[in-house]
Amino acid sequence: MVRRSATSGARAHGVQPVARRTLVAAVAAAGLLVAPGRTFVAVLGAGGRTGLECVEALRKKGEKVKALTRSGKWKPPAGRSEKGVETGVADVTSYSSVKKALAGATAVIWAAAFSRGKTTPAEVDNAGLVNTARAVKELGIERLVVVSSAATTRPYAPVGALLNLIGNGVLLEKEKGEKAMQGILDGTDSTWTILKPGGLKSDAGGGSMLLEFNQGDTIVGSIPRADVALVAATAATDPENRGAGKTFELYQAKGKSGLLPWYPTKSRYAVKGTSDVGAMLGRLLVDSEVTEVPGILPF
Repeated sequence: MVRRSATSGARAHGVQPVARRTLVAAVAAAGLLVAPGRTFVAVLGAGGRTGLECVEALRKKGEKVKALTRSGKWKPPAGRSEKGVETGVADVTSYSSVKKALAGATAVIWAAAFSRGKTTPAEVDNAGLVNTARAVKELGIERLVVVSSAATTRPYAPVGALLNLIGNGVLLEKEKGEKAMQGILDGTDSTWTILKPGGLKSDAGGGSMLLEFNQGDTIVGSIPRADVALVAATAATDPENRGAGKTFELYQAKGKSGLLPWYPTKSRYAVKGTSDVGAMLGRLLVDSEVTEVPGILPF
């Protein structure tokens, strides 16, 4: 069962970060972190390749999962179990549809993406995320974990320019939606976390030991979808909610490169991979503390 974090409540009542971990540990030890009546983590875009991996990662953690798709139809890939997975309809372009689908969730993983020829990035990656944030706030859902993309804040980078060109401005719409989402949830009891993976691969996950996190949108690399899902599932269920208020890139450390040719591959904000994904999330900084990042020019 998902355990409710005391982090957001501590923030709302002015508890400082140093004391917060002690408070969370004490409340957890007392068994007070369970949210009554909230029994599942919702995955929006559960039929997509990354969404399927998110469902599986949550299921492996023993969580009850609600796999949400626009049609309401969902099946796991061959060889995987449906045990612990409920299905449901969620059209992210409709606020009422999203709100109905998310009722009762303790956390939401956003893995939705526009469908070429059916929807646009403006409708899904922007307005759809805004609809989701509004529903999360209205329903009092504890956290929203967004699977986004590298280079959203740097559309002038080669990878950003290419994705925007072939994806109808998808990164530009993601950035607009994420900024609006943050504005909706900041100052509430609902927290957000934004994951920005590099090039997505369908290989078997290599595990967190091979990963690196970074902040500032300066480093890019490839990563299996299964590893993205592992991190997203951890952010959605971590009892201490250590990913709250944080935006970060994630990629396999081997083969990483600067997002622009003159960006270094070493960063003061980098977090090396370990076996404990929650601890890795904890080493990241909240966004307001990520201030020393390069601009567009090499000087």
